[in-house]
Amino acid sequence: MARSTPTIVSVALNPAIDRTLEVPDLAIGSHVRGRLVSIQPAGKAVNVARLLGTLGTECILTGFVGEGDSGRFERSFDQAPVRVEMFEARDATRENITLVDPARKVDTHVRDVGFSLSPEDLERLRKKLGILAGRGSYVLFAGSLTPGMTAGDFAGLLKVCAEKGARVAVDSSGPGLEPVRPEGAGSNRDRAADLWLVKPNREELGEIAGCQIADDADIRAAAGSLLGHVEHVIVTLGGDGAYLFCRDGAWRATPEIQVERIINTVGSGDALLAGFVHSHAAGRGPAECLRWGVACGTASTMQVRAGEVDLQDVQACLERVELAALRDIDG
Repeated sequence: MARSTPTIVSVALNPAIDRTLEVPDLAIGSHVRGRLVSIQPAGKAVNVARLLGTLGTECILTGFVGEGDSGRFERSFDQAPVRVEMFEARDATRENITLVDPARKVDTHVRDVGFSLSPEDLERLRKKLGILAGRGSYVLFAGSLTPGMTAGDFAGLLKVCAEKGARVAVDSSGPGLEPVRPEGAGSNRDRAADLWLVKPNREELGEIAGCQIADDADIRAAAGSLLGHVEHVIVTLGGDGAYLFCRDGAWRATPEIQVERIINTVGSGDALLAGFVHSHAAGRGPAECLRWGVACGTASTMQVRAGEVDLQDVQACLERVELAALRDIDG
């Protein structure tokens, strides 16, 4: 009998329309010629949903888009197993610009701020999440909060899902990190209920734990301080892979990639989260989930557009990810 996949919900509080231009030998302050590569709905939660669909995992995308943009977002998922159920905000969807310089192998990102949400908007989303979240489901909050949205507002959304028995994941920044803080790490009055997963980078981990992160020992200590109320802590290390800390152990996954294959690093963290969740929903263990996540994150850097992977690249990267338990590294 086939194993049924739990419901997976990706929540976009502040999505975007991403414009990607290829600009060889980009020089700031001068007139340069570029080529428009793509215009597509994006933002972390949108990217995660698209990547899950590419991996063959069904997903529901909810949250908010700008006025008049719901159809555009729905059409972008016409060929994917992703159901789009988004509310329209009163203002426009923000637009982000990525400038990819293929000659220097660097990319530049210009990010807009986004729209504001009213108390009525947040109440609509709370009710929606109360319907979608259920025991054993995954609810993924990926991306920044909208202007004016407080840590308390965000914590309230997390609690709605956690109280329904959902596996709640947070990949955010700034005020979106406040509900993740442990006891004793600064102001944590808005801390959410226990979470299934958080995915900070080094700097964000230090912000959550309320300490400076200078080396790997600091990463381990800070991540360990979260395990009392977070089941899985993934600490991303850019091109050096990622750590996974959980109650069953700790691992590091290191990718292998030829530098000349890297085109665009935007969205690689979203691909890592999608790969981890895809693998976990399929019943794999935590170390293998980390390996899948790092493989997907690596494969995404080979694409010009964020939120995309080639499945052949994922498989090739999967075979080259080096995975080690921390006890083996220490020993």
